[in-house]
Amino acid sequence: MKDLNGDDVRALKSMLERIEGKIIAAEKMYDAMYFAYWLIAMVGYYLLMPFFQGYLLMLSAVYWPIAVVLSFTVGARTTRMMRNMRESNGGHAINSRVLGFMILASWLLGAFIGWFIIPSLHFGVNDESSLAVGFLSFIGISILGMWLSNEVCKVKSREMIPSFLLAFLGVPVVIGMTTWSMSWAGFLVAMGFSITVFLYLYNAFRNLG
Repeated sequence: MKDLNGDDVRALKSMLERIEGKIIAAEKMYDAMYFAYWLIAMVGYYLLMPFFQGYLLMLSAVYWPIAVVLSFTVGARTTRMMRNMRESNGGHAINSRVLGFMILASWLLGAFIGWFIIPSLHFGVNDESSLAVGFLSFIGISILGMWLSNEVCKVKSREMIPSFLLAFLGVPVVIGMTTWSMSWAGFLVAMGFSITVFLYLYNAFRNLG
């Protein structure tokens, strides 16, 4: 076999870097789609809220578990495709089952604490305020769990930090709000998710460059 000279090595290295960049870009686009899904789910929840006044806790107990299950039904297949693409190109293998289980556990824990434990403790000045505290806690705990799960599996995902950071920062605000607390909390979460989507897409195109 012919030995590679300096130019061949540099060309091979450049080609591998381009392949790695495209893989990273594809992964970040998928992550952006994941947060876009949750934006859609949240808007759907808010569209249903006027029809369930007085029964918001019941709506939350039914709606969000369904949203979580749907997200993993769609995400599991995409995650397998991303894993296969990375492994076929010689990239770092990711145990998608372990990561998926950890992320699912994060969302279930967040839902249990945010929609059942916290509202029952009545941290807010009224029922709506307490529900808003639970909603922001649900988002913050779940996304923080996702981020920690990715870090454990050596998947860098700094882009999602604004999503859980803004949710946690909003908790002290909604505790004292007498009106519009759920609406304000929803817009705060939407802003955090939108920033995360923007950062994912920005870094995806930067890796394609």
